[in-house]
Amino acid sequence: MKFYKIFLLSKQIKMKKIESISIQQLDNRQLVQNRLKSDILLSANLGFDDTLFKHPSRMDAFAAIFCVSGKAEVQVNLKKYTLESGTMALHVPENIIQITSCENLIVYPFIISSTFIQKLHIETKDLINLYMAAKTIPVFCLQYADIHILEKYYYLMESILQSETGYKDNMTIGLTTSFLYKVYDILVRKLKEKEYVRKVPERCETVFEDFIKELNLFHGTEHSLSFFAQRLNFTPNYLSSRVKEYSGRTATEWIEESVILEAKTMLKHTDLTIQEIAYKLNFPTQTFFGKYFKRITGLSPKQYRTL
Repeated sequence: MKFYKIFLLSKQIKMKKIESISIQQLDNRQLVQNRLKSDILLSANLGFDDTLFKHPSRMDAFAAIFCVSGKAEVQVNLKKYTLESGTMALHVPENIIQITSCENLIVYPFIISSTFIQKLHIETKDLINLYMAAKTIPVFCLQYADIHILEKYYYLMESILQSETGYKDNMTIGLTTSFLYKVYDILVRKLKEKEYVRKVPERCETVFEDFIKELNLFHGTEHSLSFFAQRLNFTPNYLSSRVKEYSGRTATEWIEESVILEAKTMLKHTDLTIQEIAYKLNFPTQTFFGKYFKRITGLSPKQYRTL
């Protein structure tokens, strides 16, 4: 496999909303050489358009990006990380990502659509645990042995995508499943190093998965536990207790995190007024939004914007 380079120059330009980038848009821009329809993108020569990810953006896909050399400063959900040689970055669809600087970055990308993820032979509990782990440590260092194995996955996937076999779909499903289990295995070891080991009751898996799907549909525009409980046909107490049992955090804490992430991103990266942000996030008044924001962050929206 050939390497590809991404050269980005980032500057602070206010925008009107958080950008949304689909896997189809990446494909349409002809940024990749290897693809399975618009389900998997794998490239040997990706020249990243400098308009992509310059501002806080979402991408409706799972991505595993292995860095070979160079360096990039990135933000994932407003937290800063450094991507450099020997590290891997993981992206899950609802994350807000931004590349703030990039210098001679050479990476292997593996981009998988949300639709294709559903075709994989991954147990629900493992898929949810992979999601939780990727949210906890989106950028991490790899051991040499893991790098060696992951490179083989990339080479083999490239060969399959370039082949003319009639079994390409099934072969790709199998290899992608195996690849994600390998990534999951690496993450489990990393989390154990951080003493982050959860005992997960199986009865909570489906509840948590359905809750996260609902939460991600609204991007911070719904703030009520009862709203999500009603959509899932649960009582608020049942939903909150099952979510906490599974994730260690209450449903309300997940909801608040979602709302505040949207609010902070718009405060820092758009030219919307605080009143406009309040209305976009479905608050009845600017005052109500301000009190909500300050209760959780300790700062008023205006104070946060001027930091």
